[in-house]
Amino acid sequence: MKMRPAGLLVVLAIETLFAFGCGRVLAKAAYQDGNKFYREENYKRAVEKYEAAIQNDPNMIEAYFYLGSSRQALYRPGKADTPEHKGHLEAAIAGYKKVLELSGANPETARRVKANSLGALVGIYSEDPYKDFEASRGYAEQLVKDNPNDVRNLYAMANLFEKFGHVDEAEAAYVKAAELNPNDAKACSALANFYNKPLWDWKARFDEAVTTLERCASLAPTDPGGWQKVSAFYWDKAYRDPLLDDTKKDEYAEKGLEAVNKALAIKADYFEAVIYKGLLYRVKAAVARNPAERMRYLNDAQDFQKQGLELKKQQEQEAAPQQAPAKS
Repeated sequence: MKMRPAGLLVVLAIETLFAFGCGRVLAKAAYQDGNKFYREENYKRAVEKYEAAIQNDPNMIEAYFYLGSSRQALYRPGKADTPEHKGHLEAAIAGYKKVLELSGANPETARRVKANSLGALVGIYSEDPYKDFEASRGYAEQLVKDNPNDVRNLYAMANLFEKFGHVDEAEAAYVKAAELNPNDAKACSALANFYNKPLWDWKARFDEAVTTLERCASLAPTDPGGWQKVSAFYWDKAYRDPLLDDTKKDEYAEKGLEAVNKALAIKADYFEAVIYKGLLYRVKAAVARNPAERMRYLNDAQDFQKQGLELKKQQEQEAAPQQAPAKS
């Protein structure tokens, strides 16, 4: 008996659905195997499994991402620039770009892997052999546009500008991140750390940098590290800047001592702060005109240095794992 066209269509539809469902099952199994090898850092086997997953399900967006990531892991900068070796990075780029073309079955998964792919492309085009500011910037801008409230994307943009020497644009990105998170000490600290890099004329930016550091410290009232960073900043300026006169060096040393005392008020046994207190007194001794005053500052510097080193040794001993007694 001949099958009617309508019945034939039903059978074909069932077979297609079965094949599609079977492909999804095989893809998922291969993907899970790939993840196992990926976690074990066996990237060659991971590549094989992710490729198998994609062959069975060409729309598996997460498989394309991890295929790209595995390929990128196989590329080692500085190794012989053979076509085969460079091919790993080319394949990684292709995988990440494919992720950007797909919609994925799960919107949240798609959003996450797209963001990760954009971040990876920003990194690839920020370094040799594909170093390209415009390409990297384009992906970074898309990353920020797609996830405007994720401060990590602003940091990616800032790092990109910084790497290519666009200091003003980098500063704007760090400032924006801090403004979006005005009560976040970490966001403020990222801006402060940026100011703490030798990227510009310190004579013009030092006061602004210190103001940022002090604001960061005030945002974390129980963390002595913020004020310690302020004191270190003042010491570094007073000790290393040859353009400062003795009056200015003494002023910065005093401000550094104010900051370090705030740190010690929070944590009295903070050995880094104690050591820096000694260093700041050495600066004051170096610029003191009165011999008796100079000697007093030197004695204070030595006392705090000794105290700080003793605290450091004590805390290292307390933190070290206790050695088990030898068996008889």
